[in-house]
Amino acid sequence: MSTSLTLQPLLELLAQTDGWTGLRVLVAAGFYASALVAVGGLLFRLVFGGNPEWDRATGLRTLVPAAAALALVLLLLQWPLQAGFLGGGSWAAAIDPSLLALVFEGAAGQRMLLAGGGLLLLLGAAVAWGRGRGLGTAASLLGAALVLLSFTWVGHSTGEPRLLLASLLLLHLVGLAFWVGALLPLYRISAPPHLSQSAGRVLQRFGQVAAPVLAALIAAALLLAWRLLEGWAPLLHSAYGQVLLLKLAVLGLLLGLAGLNRWLLVPAFVARKPLASQRLRASIGCEGLLVGLILLLTAVLTTTTSPTG
Repeated sequence: MSTSLTLQPLLELLAQTDGWTGLRVLVAAGFYASALVAVGGLLFRLVFGGNPEWDRATGLRTLVPAAAALALVLLLLQWPLQAGFLGGGSWAAAIDPSLLALVFEGAAGQRMLLAGGGLLLLLGAAVAWGRGRGLGTAASLLGAALVLLSFTWVGHSTGEPRLLLASLLLLHLVGLAFWVGALLPLYRISAPPHLSQSAGRVLQRFGQVAAPVLAALIAAALLLAWRLLEGWAPLLHSAYGQVLLLKLAVLGLLLGLAGLNRWLLVPAFVARKPLASQRLRASIGCEGLLVGLILLLTAVLTTTTSPTG
């Protein structure tokens, strides 16, 4: 089979993507990013932070509530966008009460309630950090669980076997959230003004857990793809499979950067070698760009195509 023929499903998908669909993809990607930053920021704080001085140094005191608030706005924006999609892609349909009710009464509405409730818990608990710590931590964890569960409520993981697909997706999401939520805090503490033994210890500890987490993330993605596509052949011959291959390739690049950080850049940072901080921050910035691309491809998968399409 020729290369042009192999890529035909992907090219057809791109040709069929109109402005309304493109807007839905961008909003979905923004929601994924902000929701995962909020959840991952909480996980990072529970593992590596916990005291007010460290929270300020990492930026978590503002990052988590800001991300949760943005995710809530984008979640609500998905409601009229989905109604507009059902009505043929128009703003008139987006505000049509009957179409809005149809979306809200379906699985998308249930997902909005789950995610919205979780984000509100995360937002409230993050604002109250430092007061009622035990209760705040419990509320944060409940909020994070609701947000992650909401991703399994609609989409391709709702097929059979439901429990296996949802479990694989949750494992994938926990790993991705932890990674996404760690990027900005790690970037901040690797700046020269924050060069300290505590920052070096956190970077080393993160490097020790990052590679296994990312490997588990990729393994969960491969197993999920295999179950959804019912084999490996559709990876090459369907639009869904080809977009998924791109996502897996970017995950592989992310794993390569994780290895570079752990074995070269972080040891150089701890040893305070010249330009070590700048190189580490550049690598973390590249990780952020790759994560953004992964989330964009994920939004394409969940918005424009299906495993059986």
